[in-house]
Parts: sequence; C-alpha cells; structure tokens
Amino acid sequence: MLQRNFILITYLLFLGFGINKAHTQTNGSLRKIAQSLGQGVNISLLEQHWNSPSQLLKTDILPILKSIAEAGFETVRLPVAFDHFMKEGSFQLNEEIIEKLHETYLSANELNLKLVIVYHYGKLTNENYTAETERIIKIWKQVIEDMRQFSTENLFLELYNEPTTDMDIWKSTATTLVRELRKEDPERIFIIGGANYNGINELLDMGKLSTDDGKIFYTFHFYEPYIFTHQGADWTPEKTYMVGLPYPYKKRKMPKLKGVAPDAIVKKEFERFPREANFAYLYNRIKRIKGEADKLKIPLICTETGVINLAADKAKSKYLRDITDIMNSFDIPVMLWDYNDKFTILKHNKVIKQLNSWLKD
Repeated sequence: MLQRNFILITYLLFLGFGINKAHTQTNGSLRKIAQSLGQGVNISLLEQHWNSPSQLLKTDILPILKSIAEAGFETVRLPVAFDHFMKEGSFQLNEEIIEKLHETYLSANELNLKLVIVYHYGKLTNENYTAETERIIKIWKQVIEDMRQFSTENLFLELYNEPTTDMDIWKSTATTLVRELRKEDPERIFIIGGANYNGINELLDMGKLSTDDGKIFYTFHFYEPYIFTHQGADWTPEKTYMVGLPYPYKKRKMPKLKGVAPDAIVKKEFERFPREANFAYLYNRIKRIKGEADKLKIPLICTETGVINLAADKAKSKYLRDITDIMNSFDIPVMLWDYNDKFTILKHNKVIKQLNSWLKD
C-alpha cells in the first residue's frame, strides 16, 4: 500500500512538474514572439470611416507595405473600422473587406512583415455592452473564418481599440471576447488593452484576464503629454487653443495660454507640462508599467504612440526618438501612429532620420 501511494505521489509530482515546465516554456515562447514584433507602424487607411468604403478598398496598399519594409519596420498594425464595411441592416461584413484583409496579409508576409488587425471605431458603451459584445464576436468570427489558416506567429488580432466604458464593464467584455473567440481560433495570439483609450493606469488596474490562456499580449497607448502630441487636433476641441509647444520643455519657447476657463482640463495639463515634457518623465512612466507587467508575467506591447503633424518638426522628431529609445530599453515592441496621415513619420517621403538608429537596432 505504501509503495503504491509512493508511486502515485511520484507520478502526480511528475505531472505537476511537466505542466509547470510546459507553462514556463509557453510563457518564454510567447515573450519571444512579442519581441519579434520589434519596430512597427500603423497604416490608418481602413479606419478612415469618413471616406467612402469603395474608395478605401480600391486604394492599393502594396506600395505602402513595400515602403514600410524598405524603411526597416518589422510589423504593420492595420486598424479597421469594421462597421464601415457592413451589408446594410446586418452583421455581415462585405466580401470586399475580407478579401482586402486576406490580400494585405499575403503581401505583408511576402515582405516579411508581421500583421496586427485591430477593430477600430466600435460602438461599445456602458449601456449596450451585453448586446454589443455579441455583435463584436460575430464580426470577428467572419474575419477568423477566412484568416485562421495563417501563421500564428505572423498574424495577430487586437480585439477592440481604445474602449471607453467603465473598467469593470470592459474587463468583463474582454474576458468574454477572449473566451468565445478562442473557440474559433485556438492558437491565435489576441491583443487586449485597458479601458480609457488603452490607458496605462487602466491596464494595470485591470490586470491579467481570467481567460488568459497564455496566448494574449497586453497593450497600451502612449501619447503623454497629450497636450503636446495632440496640439491643434481638430477632433479634440479643448486642445486646439495652441500649437508650437516645445519638446523637451523650454520656458522661453512656451506659447501663452489664452481663452481657457480656469477649471478646464487643458489648463491643468498646461500647468503639468514642464514636469512631463522631458525624457525623465517618459522614462519613469514606461518603467512603471513595465515593472507591473513583469510582476503579472504578461507580455507587454505598445500599439500606438506618435505626434501630430502640427507640432514643430524638431520637437516631434526629438519626442519620437526619446520614446522609441525608452521603449527599446525596456524591450517593449512599439508601433508608431502613423505612417502617412495626420501623425505621419515621413518627411519628404522618407522616415524622419531621428528614427533611423531605432529601425536599424
């Protein structure tokens, strides 16, 4: 009897060790895949819901992909406003958008570029999240049906961009999305961010999902200080009062604050700007989230950071060089927003020279 119990205990310990070892290998493999994303950039073409679907679908994306590959990027993030490409009165995506995604993956793969597809401009709210979660699942199922055949190391699905619901609602929604879509694509790596527009603090507060099966990357977006990266942006009225903010902060170059109520958010951001517009602040912000992510043992990536074109060229270039250097120092893959639109990283049709060392790293 004792011998039998000893054998049983030994066997169970062996099984336990095997499971833990496999899990460790999976974590190591996942981190390796995350690191392989390297230097990335967003192509905002298919998220431009203000343009006609037919116009967007007719645009040849291949020359853009070739230019990105030649510049030295390793990953392309492709935001898609799926709701803009639906058959009227249904959850059914147009065949053309599925074909476009299919062709984009094949072209990217031919150029040795990894591809992240992300759902942009969703309609999730605190009020409709139950029904809307089901709708998001139905939309992704159509994409997965066509694309599950593609390599899990070259194609990644970011399930929802910049949720704006309360954190507990988003966490519940994200948990459901992962659970249900995992049934459709068992080995695919999904990407999940936090509430409040993929905020850093919200990601840390959310923590690891209960449905995390070892095939999830956790993402955040970084646009701090927002008053600098979005200066003059016409879709954020409270930020359009000025342009010409310096980076790094220099008092003598600061424009004057005009016409803003004393309690306005922008006034508070203006007051914080001297503390935040410098390398040390950016470094410490990224250091904190990296440290917390390491404690949670979750692979961390940054799928958006960038500076609007209205910023001065030198200030924009310096910021991008600093933020990419910082991300690189913490082994965080980063994807710049964006390639050739309002936050373009191009100058005279070439990637700004301050990014060259990052791209060649």
